[in-house]
Amino acid sequence: MALGNVFMNDTDGNIGQDVVNLSEKICGLVFDISQQEAFWESGAGMDAVATLQNKIIEVNTLDDAVEAGIVPFTSGTGSDVVLGIAHYHIKHFFQLLGGRGRLFVAFADCTSDWNIILDMQKTAHGLISQFGVWTEQNLWQTPDAGSSYTTQLVGDLQSVGENLANNYHAPASILLCANSAKIKSMEEELTTVDWEKIPTCQIDARYVSVLLSQGLEAEVAKMQTSLTSMTPVGTVGAALGCLSKGNVATSIGWVDAYDMVSCFPDIEFGFGDATTSGSTLNNSNRYNSLSPSQLDTLEELGYIFLMKYAGLEGHVYFSGDTSCSDGDYRTIARNRVINKSRRLVREVLLPYVNSPLKVDPSTGYLSSAQSTIFNNLVTDVLQAMKDAEEISGFSVKIPEKQSVLKNDALKINYSLIPIGTAKSIFVTEGLAVKQ
Repeated sequence: MALGNVFMNDTDGNIGQDVVNLSEKICGLVFDISQQEAFWESGAGMDAVATLQNKIIEVNTLDDAVEAGIVPFTSGTGSDVVLGIAHYHIKHFFQLLGGRGRLFVAFADCTSDWNIILDMQKTAHGLISQFGVWTEQNLWQTPDAGSSYTTQLVGDLQSVGENLANNYHAPASILLCANSAKIKSMEEELTTVDWEKIPTCQIDARYVSVLLSQGLEAEVAKMQTSLTSMTPVGTVGAALGCLSKGNVATSIGWVDAYDMVSCFPDIEFGFGDATTSGSTLNNSNRYNSLSPSQLDTLEELGYIFLMKYAGLEGHVYFSGDTSCSDGDYRTIARNRVINKSRRLVREVLLPYVNSPLKVDPSTGYLSSAQSTIFNNLVTDVLQAMKDAEEISGFSVKIPEKQSVLKNDALKINYSLIPIGTAKSIFVTEGLAVKQ
């Protein structure tokens, strides 16, 4: 018989570790091929039929995209998928994330609708928090050469955003990079952009943001002029990378956090006079040729574009994170914050659908103990967002006199106090004879 003792044995309790699924970092990128003639029947499109046609793929590195047939620009002869523009944007996305991330990609004909965005969200099980759209469809249109421009595309995509939020319970921001080089007209497509006719894009479309401008470099110019449409290459991949990289409450225009010079060595807008001389537009509105008042006008109209600051030569930044709304949800950051809270609060409350609700027998209203349970559920979610510096504060209120026995429904109200943004800093200076 063995000597007596205290015998200790290790056991694996399968505790594991908590892994937070940060869905706010997951992105989708749509390339509209509606103006690419016989896209899947020839050239790079035909070569990638097996991996890309009628498919929504997830890529986690740039190499994944290349393996799927999304290759960089070479000669502009059709041997590259969308003339290398798709690879260009995906490259910027992963470059800003250090090489890895979650990006869903699709090539689709969006002539009649933008259902590909809904399909992409389904494929991602509702996890995509921001979409990028690159399209050759005209950003601006006009009935004739003498009228001001309008922005129908923004309204169309806002409808998709509302559908995602209200019917799919998967709200997301949509960043649009469309054809700003030519104006759609009832008569003929106009190749010259009149700055005086550029419309506001702030049409109460909170889920949409419009990107203008692009990198000023030879390869970008060749990609643009290789397109019959002359659509600017744009910045949508880099913008998505910034959103995926940052806190939901931060603007992609934050100077200290998002220096874009590694993606864009210099700036042009890619519109002006879309007729060409060789591989360049006759007028691409280079950044240094524009006046401060022209840039201020674009910002006031609600567009996001690349810019520079005096005193920070050699650096490039986004002008801000404006959405196509001038209300409470006037920035991408504010939309991302409320979208994240909406997703998380819904997630913690879903297990309680059709659950029993105790009532106070003396009043017939929801019991205080039951109210406390739901208050704590929502408070825990919002406190975590506050601790992560995604919001400044919050309040949760559950109406006391709820007749849950009559209507089988529970009402919960919460509000968020957002993080402020130092968009403008005003300093008064002067000379004095003493302190």
